[in-house]
Amino acid sequence: MEIRRMNKEDLETVVQLERQIFPDPWSQTSFEYEIFHNPFSLSLVLVQDTEIYGYAVIWKIYEEFHIANFAIRPDQQGKKLGNLFFEKILELREGSAFALLEVRESNQRAIHLYQKFGFRTIMKRVKYYRNGETALVMQKIFAKEIRSKEVTKD
Repeated sequence: MEIRRMNKEDLETVVQLERQIFPDPWSQTSFEYEIFHNPFSLSLVLVQDTEIYGYAVIWKIYEEFHIANFAIRPDQQGKKLGNLFFEKILELREGSAFALLEVRESNQRAIHLYQKFGFRTIMKRVKYYRNGETALVMQKIFAKEIRSKEVTKD
């Protein structure tokens, strides 16, 4: 297994998987924006040979490491690939003080995975998804404290 940047050739498979996995899937245009235009985005795929087993979109914005999308192919779920991929993703956090993500309140498998890596629910977004489902906002702190620059008077 290897993790590499998502590219144009991956889009058809990623979009197809996105539609299988999520009730409110991202569009191909959304993925294209992340790959080609968003300067804060890191779009990744988990592959073996040429086969995609998972994908993720991360936004690195100042001290925030936001996991915007994370998925493992349905026929590979429950085989520890999510653990492997998520662990490797978190290793890319360089310079980040914390990580954030949203997850469907009903997605207990994903919630359990995130908790295993130290994420805690910090708030709920009621009716966040199109079908009215609530999202849990989960956070993991990497730094003991987020330091801000002090303003000094001359």
